[in-house]
Amino acid sequence: MKYIMCAKTYPAYHPKAGQPTGFRESILSGRKVHTLRQSAGNRKTGDTVSLREWEGRPYASKQVEFARCRITVEVLRINGVPAWDPGVVNLAHCDGFDDPQDFANWFRAQPAGLVYFDGACIYFEDVEANVKGERS
Repeated sequence: MKYIMCAKTYPAYHPKAGQPTGFRESILSGRKVHTLRQSAGNRKTGDTVSLREWEGRPYASKQVEFARCRITVEVLRINGVPAWDPGVVNLAHCDGFDDPQDFANWFRAQPAGLVYFDGACIYFEDVEANVKGERS
């Protein structure tokens, strides 16, 4: 089965490095409706995917599935839009960020807080929580 890894904590380069992202909870509550990736990889619209987190340290621990869902994949390009633009603010909120600046920092906003992104927007549909917490 195809899968998508979801970060439990902010990455080292982010001002909130090591703090919880809350992405899992946001996905399960329906607030985080998509994820942005540099590419869709081998995923395509209509696929069912396993949503996972690392049990401990990334790449050095087991993966734990917390949900499955169908996905829709769209190409997304953002070319130098201010982080506080209403469209970027909405995109940030739907991607699970409470603060558009956290979103901009995640994608390493350029000087003057401009956001650039060229990749895939993967929408989560019909999310079903995995109460077993299967490991792989």
